[in-house]
Amino acid sequence: MTSRAFGGADPHSGSAISETWMPRGEFITHLMESGLGDTVHFQEGKYLFSQGEIDQRFYVLVSGKVYVSNLSAEGHESTFNIMGPGSVIGEAAAVMGLPRYSAALVLEDSELLQFQASQLEDYIRQSPRFGSALIHVLSLKQRQAVARLHQAVFDAPDQRILRLLEQIAETHADRLDSKDSQLRVQLTHEQIGNLTNLSRVTVTRSLQKLKRDGRVDLVRRTIVLSGKRRSPDRDPGN
Repeated sequence: MTSRAFGGADPHSGSAISETWMPRGEFITHLMESGLGDTVHFQEGKYLFSQGEIDQRFYVLVSGKVYVSNLSAEGHESTFNIMGPGSVIGEAAAVMGLPRYSAALVLEDSELLQFQASQLEDYIRQSPRFGSALIHVLSLKQRQAVARLHQAVFDAPDQRILRLLEQIAETHADRLDSKDSQLRVQLTHEQIGNLTNLSRVTVTRSLQKLKRDGRVDLVRRTIVLSGKRRSPDRDPGN
């Protein structure tokens, strides 16, 4: 697996973003400002961890971007998330002591807080607020997973994609263009397919349908989503 799985920013795309997971709010602030864990830095192209590894480390991303994916036995790569600041990464395998189901590739120079699962009780004893914040963020991740499963079973392909884009718009609201209330998303069709359980061909057709319906615009390799066009429907976790 290499960083080529991630589509680089188009020089004509303006402020295109690519993170699919960037939680916000006071709970995230509690995690990042807890004073717990060790501050570590990873350069672009390095791995936080590789698929199949067993260790007790998990991370909170302070700045940068991390690509989390899985490689099948046949060599097919699936995108799980492109994590932005505030994300908790690698906690499940660390806590359970099981082999990593995914790999985490650093896409740009990043700063993280590194935690040891074996010290969780100590962290929570030192800062109960850290414990409640961690539970909150992990609950958000679970809700996202349940929402994706629901969409894969019940939603039409174009609606799955639109909901994914709207989720990104919600988590990146502060990066909406102030002039036209638009968000420019830089994801490959293959990555969108992995995130919505759709084939690349179906993603292409669905994006064209969304464009015809006026829900998105396609500019070169960038998807433009208007903040004024969000669907009133909510995910099943709400």
